[in-house]
Amino acid sequence: MKAIKQISFILFAMLTLGSCEDIIKVDVTQSQVKLVIDAFVNNLDTVQKIRLTKSINYFDSSNTEPPVTDATVIVADSATLKIFPFIYTSNGNYEWKPNKNTGDTFTIGHTYALLVITKEDTLLSFSHMNPTIVKFDSIRTVPTEGNGPPQKKPGKFVELFAKDLTGPGNYYWIKTFRNDSFINEVRRLNISQDMGNGSPQQDGGLFIYPKRFSGLNQFDRPYFDGDKVRIEVHSINQLCYFWLSLVANENRNSGLFATPPVNIPNYCFYSVSFTDPSNPFSFKIKDPKNPPPVGGFFCVSDVRTAKIGIKM
Repeated sequence: MKAIKQISFILFAMLTLGSCEDIIKVDVTQSQVKLVIDAFVNNLDTVQKIRLTKSINYFDSSNTEPPVTDATVIVADSATLKIFPFIYTSNGNYEWKPNKNTGDTFTIGHTYALLVITKEDTLLSFSHMNPTIVKFDSIRTVPTEGNGPPQKKPGKFVELFAKDLTGPGNYYWIKTFRNDSFINEVRRLNISQDMGNGSPQQDGGLFIYPKRFSGLNQFDRPYFDGDKVRIEVHSINQLCYFWLSLVANENRNSGLFATPPVNIPNYCFYSVSFTDPSNPFSFKIKDPKNPPPVGGFFCVSDVRTAKIGIKM
């Protein structure tokens, strides 16, 4: 009899608690389709790509953002008025191949304009190409033992030794490539203001430990014999640093105290009309108070690269 009472009490509690849970289905519609412009280019002697897509619904997990295939994409040098046309290839990618012998390359200290013309609008953005670090001092390997979580199979981690440029206001994006594949998870975004902490008292020295070590390694996946590691330090500007910080913060926006997700605002692109069609720098912003429905960013970077092979 006692067992029957206990079972009855448990069933009653389950029914009571279960009745407090209501499943709410939220139908979120995309009120405005945005043009998304991924325009991070640099002065490496490799094919440069700018990708144009259309935004999709927040709950659309297909990862099939529609590519924009019929835009005109041009980058222009403000100092020389030299034009760099990006030609459409596939999957929303527009490409241009630099050629240093003919002067077709990006130059430190120059300001560049990105012009994107679609059926709906004419968009313009600017980026000043800042210098990055002068050189790499070295990249060294360290054993996993004592330098991270315990590993079933001991391997290696890498540590970068490079110095911030002298003077405040330098910004960097430190990228790690494992066997030529970019580690592009947002949670591993490794950006740095000066040495890494933004303190004016600490300038021109080695990047701080979280930037030169923690930010380079996947601690659940060490490097093993035969692996190749390439590290690139890209210069970015203050606005780009701020924009990437917002992207990283929104990606970490979860848990008990999470705030409602929001789109990252457009800080970079203007809807314009041209007073002189032959000059991409003679323009008029159509409505400065209402930025166009555009996502993404435009940045031109100076890059330093270093490689290391892993030997156990």
